[in-house]
Amino acid sequence: MSKLNPLAVGDVIHGFAQGGFGRDHYDCVRIEAAGRDWIVARDVNDGVSFASGERNLRHLLRVRDEDADKCPEGECPVGESPGGLTVPGGW
Repeated sequence: MSKLNPLAVGDVIHGFAQGGFGRDHYDCVRIEAAGRDWIVARDVNDGVSFASGERNLRHLLRVRDEDADKCPEGECPVGESPGGLTVPGGW
């Protein structure tokens, strides 16, 4: 099994995220804060998504990498958004 890069501030997770943020989540998000076992992400409309726990974060790691090309280049709604407040380094 290859080692995946950890989820980090600035990473984009596209679309539905294969259910990683719950079944009612549909929008691309950019991670704006990350801790040891949690992340907070925001969509282009300032909607906030939260995920926690090792199992869920491992799932989102795979989704981030597998769905990296889900949005056509330059067309992701959060791809060029300025992002909100962040916690550099996840702390």
